[in-house]
Amino acid sequence: KREDDPVLRTTLWGRTVRNPIGLAAGFDKDAEAIDGLFRVGFGLVEVGSITPLPQPGNPKPRVFRLPEDDAVINRYGFNSSGHEAAENRLAKRATRVPAVGSETKLLGINLGKNKTSTDPTNDYCAGVRTLGGHADYLGVNV
Repeated sequence: KREDDPVLRTTLWGRTVRNPIGLAAGFDKDAEAIDGLFRVGFGLVEVGSITPLPQPGNPKPRVFRLPEDDAVINRYGFNSSGHEAAENRLAKRATRVPAVGSETKLLGINLGKNKTSTDPTNDYCAGVRTLGGHADYLGVNV
């Protein structure tokens, strides 16, 4: 394994991470690949968006290529396995690796609301209560 050059070390929120390269929410929507993503070399990994209840996201097709514009339109929606499934994965992870706050990697959790929610504020607050203890920081996807 190759170590990052020390010049890449960055201090954020009083924590020194090995490099400032982070993976934003959307790649690991269900908190299934956190440690593998850190092993690839990211200094920060953000999982989610995680919604309170499981939901499938938008109907397919949901990605559209616009070659003439060199663009892609993404309409995935918040496909998510929900708080309970993510919390179970995060709790198992916590028993295998040092606790959040003790290593030079930052874990973010991105919180979403369910598409059919009638109380988005409650959805976000539920995410803070259920998942916040597993994160170095929280993001809110509105």
